[in-house]
Amino acid sequence: MIVLDIYRYALWNLILKDFRVRYRNMSLGVLWSILNPLIMLGVLVVVFGYIYPNKTIQYYPVFLLLGLIPFNFFSLCISSSTTALLENSSLIKKLMFPRIILPVSIVLSQVIHLVIQLGLLAVFIVMFHVPITAHYLWLPLIFMVELVFILGLALICSSLDVYFRDTLYIVQSTLTVLFWFTPIFYPASLANENLPRPLYLLFMANPLSGCIEAARRAVLGQTSPERDLFLMAMVVAFGTFLLGSLLFRKMEKNLADYL
Repeated sequence: MIVLDIYRYALWNLILKDFRVRYRNMSLGVLWSILNPLIMLGVLVVVFGYIYPNKTIQYYPVFLLLGLIPFNFFSLCISSSTTALLENSSLIKKLMFPRIILPVSIVLSQVIHLVIQLGLLAVFIVMFHVPITAHYLWLPLIFMVELVFILGLALICSSLDVYFRDTLYIVQSTLTVLFWFTPIFYPASLANENLPRPLYLLFMANPLSGCIEAARRAVLGQTSPERDLFLMAMVVAFGTFLLGSLLFRKMEKNLADYL
């Protein structure tokens, strides 16, 4: 019990440390959590609302935010957690504690930013008079599935980065590709209409796609997530978490030798 309390204390302090360090010496501080999605939202609204308009999508700014917020959360978590072990190498060498809390703490610290951005989403929902229904209750489960997926990937990327120092660059390149192959500024139905069935299933096997589509159905469609696609997202998310946990535990035995 005492050991668990120590680990819980260490995890909590690491979460707070990451949050404080991120905005230290910044004049706007935590406001960047709101400004970043707003800037990207503004660019996408101008491009796809005026230059190349899509008039078939109602409440387009809310539609965009429902894509941007999950992707921003994913991107920040994975890019930051990949280097978690390398950046804390001195801590790993000096102290005996479960190294797994290092990438986990970074991911959990980003939940604070997620909550802030969900507050921004709530403001837009009120501004654009989007109907509020009981289907909003799906949102906690949807973001929980995304969080499980992120935790699994964070464990994989952080452990691999110790052994293969190119991992961060691969992650950054993959995030750029995923930005376009995730339905952020277009509906997943377009992929369904234009991609062959096997490619569409691969497209939707990305839990981000499944979670974004489920969130849009809950908020804008006033309906439940599509069962098969959301179930696929859940299976991949929990499978990734299991794989990440097993891989991390296998590789952490020799971490100190490579740091």
